Amino acid sequence: MRKVAFLLLLFFSVDIYPRTSDTIVSDTLSQETDEWADLRKQALRDPFADTDEFAINFANYTVEEWSYPLPGGKVISPFGGRRKHHAGTDIKTVRNDTLRAAFSGLVTLSGPHYGYGYCVVLRHANGIETLYSHNSKNLVKVGQWVDAGAAVALEGSTGRATTHHLHFETRVAGRAFNSDQIFDHENHTLRKFVVVFAKKKGGALQISSRDRLPSEIPPVDSVKTVAPVPLLPIRTPGILQNK
Repeated sequence: MRKVAFLLLLFFSVDIYPRTSDTIVSDTLSQETDEWADLRKQALRDPFADTDEFAINFANYTVEEWSYPLPGGKVISPFGGRRKHHAGTDIKTVRNDTLRAAFSGLVTLSGPHYGYGYCVVLRHANGIETLYSHNSKNLVKVGQWVDAGAAVALEGSTGRATTHHLHFETRVAGRAFNSDQIFDHENHTLRKFVVVFAKKKGGALQISSRDRLPSEIPPVDSVKTVAPVPLLPIRTPGILQNK
């Protein structure tokens, strides 16, 4: 009896379900999934939901937190352009060159879209929306979260385009603004400014930039700031192939 009791005690004292490496990885993925869910909510929110203005401190962005959308590209038509109401910046390199996400974000559109041809739209947790169009092929699908610099499409001439190029747009609350206010297109760099977006009467968008100097950065209590998007690994369940 003593032997049986000892064996029973030994059996129940053993951890029948030890935390294996697979369990630890599963817990990590679960935590990352929760973070992705929070970022998705942040990306989809109206940046003016609780305020009439907000600011993004691009001066604090690291090289991993942004990317020029078409490295090596040359602007062939600026915002406004020669055509009336040109809502984006046209950038060109070579056909089928890789277009990259300007910031980490959620894919909200990927597919043909009127005169844009094959088009990708990303919503970013910093409050900005970016659009990449006339693509020869889209490389992401709706609902996918991508890191800054991730490949989202290939340069093309689909839709209303006379030559292959990237039509790149930046928007806030659905209103397009000149991407030159955040990107130096000549040098392919991010402008190291605090950019303030203000919603005026009638829905008009007013944008102002301030240097990184402490005396020129708006007080925290007067402007709602948006933190840079934290980096997360991409876990792509599948790739959308446009034909």
